[in-house]
Amino acid sequence: MNKLEPHPHVINPDTILKRENNFNNKFAVWIATHVGSMYCFYLFNLIAFLSAKSAFSTHNLVPIVNWISSNWIQLVLLPAIMVAQNVAQKASDAKTLTDHHTLTYLANLQDEQMIELKNQTDILNHIQAMDKKDRN
Repeated sequence: MNKLEPHPHVINPDTILKRENNFNNKFAVWIATHVGSMYCFYLFNLIAFLSAKSAFSTHNLVPIVNWISSNWIQLVLLPAIMVAQNVAQKASDAKTLTDHHTLTYLANLQDEQMIELKNQTDILNHIQAMDKKDRN
């Protein structure tokens, strides 16, 4: 068995995901892919630091805290967290695909083994029948 043959009892994870492939899901994935990129992280960092000078020049704690919480944490760390999640998701997807291939291989191997066992049983029954026939 060189080629991985599909098995009727093993569902490919991609098949399940394609069932829920509507516009909203596609758009959400598009947003997550683009906002969750290092390019977006660098762009948002640039935007945040353009306003940092005005916040820090006030020497007032309120604008500084506001800049850190509103601009930097929300604007910059969100893409960084999403990048990490995307990396983790790719690893999970790879594991899922590997598990699917392994499960499919094992299911096909079990089917082959069951056929072999049935053939062995048939041969043994045939030998027993011949042995009984020879005794009579």
